[in-house]
Amino acid sequence: MDTILNYIFIGFVFVFLLDYISNMFKNHHAFQMVPEWGWGARIMLVLFWPIGLSIFIYIFIKERFKL
Repeated sequence: MDTILNYIFIGFVFVFLLDYISNMFKNHHAFQMVPEWGWGARIMLVLFWPIGLSIFIYIFIKERFKL
C-alpha cells in the first residue's frame, strides 16, 4: 500500500510542478499554442507520470540542445 501511495504522491508533485511552471510562463510566446489543462488530463498524468516525465525530458533536451 505504501508503494501505491508513494507512486501517486510523486504523480501529484509532478503535475503540480508542471502546472506551476506553465502558469509562470503563460504569457510566453511558446506557451500560447498549448491548450488548457483539464482535470481528466491531470488525473491521467498523475497515474501515468513516468511516461509524462520521459516525454518532458525528451522534449526539454531536444529544445535545449536543438537536436
